[in-house]
Amino acid sequence: MAVENTDIFLGSGASLTVVPELDFFFKPQTVSTTSIQIEITNAVQFQLVDNMYVGCLLDWYDNGVYTSTHRITANDHDTFTITPATASAVVTADDSFVLRRFAAPCPAPDSDNDGTGRVRLNADNWIGLVESATFPNLEVEMKQLNLSLGGSRNFTHQYKGIETASGGNLNLVAHQLTWLYYALGKCTQLSFAGGTDAAQNPSNYHTGTQAHGLYFHGTSATSHIDEGPFIYRVNSVSGVDHIMPPLMIGDQTVADIDSMTYPIGATGQYATYKFEETENSDLPSFSLEYTLSKLTGTNIYATDTDPDTEDLNFVRIARGNRVNTFTLTANENEEVKMTMDLNTAAVTPIPQTTAYEARGGQADNSGLFNFTAQPTHLEPFFFSDGTIEVYGNAFLKITNFTLTINNNLQDKRFVGVGDKGFKEGIPAQRTYEIALTALVTDDTLFTELLNQDENNDTAQSIKLVLTKDSGESLTLEFDDYFTSANTWTVPDDKGAITVEATLMPRTLTNCTLVSHWILQG
Repeated sequence: MAVENTDIFLGSGASLTVVPELDFFFKPQTVSTTSIQIEITNAVQFQLVDNMYVGCLLDWYDNGVYTSTHRITANDHDTFTITPATASAVVTADDSFVLRRFAAPCPAPDSDNDGTGRVRLNADNWIGLVESATFPNLEVEMKQLNLSLGGSRNFTHQYKGIETASGGNLNLVAHQLTWLYYALGKCTQLSFAGGTDAAQNPSNYHTGTQAHGLYFHGTSATSHIDEGPFIYRVNSVSGVDHIMPPLMIGDQTVADIDSMTYPIGATGQYATYKFEETENSDLPSFSLEYTLSKLTGTNIYATDTDPDTEDLNFVRIARGNRVNTFTLTANENEEVKMTMDLNTAAVTPIPQTTAYEARGGQADNSGLFNFTAQPTHLEPFFFSDGTIEVYGNAFLKITNFTLTINNNLQDKRFVGVGDKGFKEGIPAQRTYEIALTALVTDDTLFTELLNQDENNDTAQSIKLVLTKDSGESLTLEFDDYFTSANTWTVPDDKGAITVEATLMPRTLTNCTLVSHWILQG
């Protein structure tokens, strides 16, 4: 018997977490020309959310050789429906498939570890210190038409057109800066200071060696990784450990898969990332899980197929979020802050017929992955701990600094996707802009405004360094730049003369980040 629903959702029950989008490797159980079933061992461990992967791409490999790519038009807990049809339905022991990462939120083992529990995504990832956030809105186009014969002045027919997800935005206090990866596109180097254990050989789906730990590829085991080293996370359910996502077929025999102690940074041992610009269309993406809960019941973030329980939780997944613009701001007397405007592929609700557990089953924020109670890690970067060099000089009198990275993403839709709401933000012209305000000590900025020659002297690169007492740091360097604008004040109070300047670099030459944060991208 349904209970009248009179309670409203409150902000106290709202939750926003990150779901990494990662390539998902699996062997097939059965294959037809239009459907592929996940191998049963994998399917039991990783149930899929119904129709969560519509619009995603699936690659077929025959004995390690690429054969064909297909678009997913539907999926249930273990089977993908695809288009176009495969050329053959013959499955061999050497066949394997790759669910490409764009708009494909990483699944997690179900709540009971046996294929019968509540379905989960790898959605227990802490987003960080949030000032404000806007979950992408879904707008549905309305079409109204007059048919050939009317009977009134009103429209005689209407229908719904395409669906567009837009408006996603994250405003964060910068206590960690791995978000730069999503703005730039590549992680080309990854190392851990003292955090590597002996090489391991985990199985394809399980490892019994390190609950809640991490595995990563060394330098000789990255043949299947397009954009640098790759981190696998271990998730423990009912005493059984699972690798998320599953290892690529064959990697279980690679001795170069190393385990790493988690959490890192507890003894000053950090990860060092080197980010670079990507030149292709495959800008990395991530999903966001937005949960509204009335905080009632034994599992406050769980849904199931009972309408009474379903009234207590509402979950949506924003898939395929690419960073359109990234802004890093350092103002005097403030924490360093960053803002990301997102381009979203689709907003997908959890079906009412699906028993789902949001936040990866974590009811408390302290259980979220990457969350740490260490004060030095929660402390943000501050303006006072940064240095800026321009034209080879350390500008010690800069009062604020803003870096904007614009990927100029363009929305594209494709035939055969099977979803009116699925689109892809394709990167176009990438631009950098640096705006600063400084107290005037000389006429360098004005002289450079008149200079007709681009500054490409590496000794005079723009260099921004942010540091923490913990040992974490960010180094950004740009080259090939002009000074494009100057605004000089005439103060009424006879105080300090200030200048507002804009610099336009073309090239990022270095982005090195030392961080306690595990980037599973």
